[in-house]
This record gives sequence, structure tokens and C-alpha cells, in this order.
Amino acid sequence: MFGLKYILETYHMSNADLANKLGINRANISMWLKNKEIPAVRIQELKKIFPQIPEPLFNKELKKSEQLSIQQIYFTVTDQFESVQSLHIDSETGQEIWFTETVSENEGFIRFLEHEHEKVSLLEKYETLIEDNDTGNSRINLLEEFAAIVQRNESRSLELLDMVFYYLQDKHKSDFDPVFWNVGEQSESYKEFHSFLEKHKFIG
Repeated sequence: MFGLKYILETYHMSNADLANKLGINRANISMWLKNKEIPAVRIQELKKIFPQIPEPLFNKELKKSEQLSIQQIYFTVTDQFESVQSLHIDSETGQEIWFTETVSENEGFIRFLEHEHEKVSLLEKYETLIEDNDTGNSRINLLEEFAAIVQRNESRSLELLDMVFYYLQDKHKSDFDPVFWNVGEQSESYKEFHSFLEKHKFIG
């Protein structure tokens, strides 16, 4: 779907509503949506109305991941918060302690959208790799082999894959990585694998 059209639907805004905000005739909006092209000068005006939306998303056909990004933005900027009192019992004294916490109305759905965005983005990356395959079948074969290893779910094979990713993607140079925080230099097998990669100049 064209970006601006999807944004308007997500924000529950009509062509007339947007035209009023821009001070133009709604026929202009209809023309943009029909031709799938927005004048460059109007993009900046749209950014003022939808400041959190990345500029490129207004004027293009959206991928599924980009649609999910827009939904995330919408439910984040329109989120409502309320203060809720909760009771805590001190385990040592048995004393009742009341405290106030702020609860997000959309938090659960935003987390769901984030998870969906991660999955869809990954699928889109694989689709791009397959569709843009210009080196014969080698890349597709590599993806098939990777999928087969993951599907077998053998711990030692997965550990080896983890080590490959850890070093070839330079995770070992990061101060903190949420996936590899408890491995890496603390593991003897990782140290030996690191030495092997350095020796054969796979990593610098």
C-alpha cells in the first residue's frame, strides 16, 4: 500500500482532514494517492503533521515491516497512561506497602508489534537474498543449509553457529550484546575458535 494512504488509515484521518491541515483542496490529496507521488515540498509539511514518521515512508509502496513500523509509532504516540496503586507485602516484616506505578494502555500491543516487526523484517531479508541471487545457487544453498542446521536443533551444531556469528559479525568487539552477553571470552571454546580465526585471517 502507498505510504501516505496507509498512514492516513492508521491515524484514522480522512483526505479532507489532511487537506484542512495542509490548507489545500482534498482533490490534491486524492491525486497524490492515485498517482502515488507527493510533491517534495509537501513532504516537509506532512512531517510537521506526522513528526515521528520517517520521511521516506510517505512517498513509497510500503513493505509489511514498514507498515508495522507505522503502527508501532501510532500506538506509541497515542498511548494513554494511568497511575495504579499496588500492594506489596514485606517478606521480613509482613508490613503492607502501597506504591504507585504508571501503566501504559498500549504496552502489550506495542510489544506484539515489535515482535511481529522483527519476524517480518527477517523474512524480508531472506526474500531479498533469494530474489537478488546473482551467484548461481550458492547463496540459496547456503540459506538451505543454515535452515537445516537450525531445524535439527542439535546443541553442539547451534553452539558452533553461535561462535561463527559472534566473531564474523564482530559481536566480540561490542561492550554488550543481548544474545551473547554470557558467552564469548568467558568460554574456552570461544577463545580457541577466536585464535583459529585470527590465525587464518578470517578476522583482524
